[in-house]
Amino acid sequence: MRRVLLMAAALAIPVSGLSVVALNGGVAGAAAAKISCTTISGTASGDITISGCTGGNTGGSSKPTPATSLETGGTIDWVSGSTTTFAAPTLKSVSAKKCPGYVKKGSNNPSAESAKGTVTADSGDGLKVPGKYSGEVCISSSGTITAYPGKDLTAT
Repeated sequence: MRRVLLMAAALAIPVSGLSVVALNGGVAGAAAAKISCTTISGTASGDITISGCTGGNTGGSSKPTPATSLETGGTIDWVSGSTTTFAAPTLKSVSAKKCPGYVKKGSNNPSAESAKGTVTADSGDGLKVPGKYSGEVCISSSGTITAYPGKDLTAT
């Protein structure tokens, strides 16, 4: 699997100023796809699932993925059979006021993290490689992970 992803990344190198998107039916010079997802669910100590996805060829959601991928980078396997691989993100704490369970002056309030990074490989979605991804998540005091309200998870 790793060789296939490396091969996809190598074949997506710009040629004569035009980006050739490999293994996804892309055409030289064609606009790259954008994936946008509205929902993430799971736990910090287990798996997460990303859903409510549009764009690309995701099938609408991911297969369960280890939550550590949010912190270290990794590969998202989409239910459609395509994959997106991303590098470790730059993380930044953000206000958790809009997160589920937040209580003004509460002691067990959730935390929130913003993540930005690079898409390093893509198979079947039409994403530009290298591309970018970003999103924000809420993490409850019990470790439940959800999407930050009003902030889609995106990859371009």
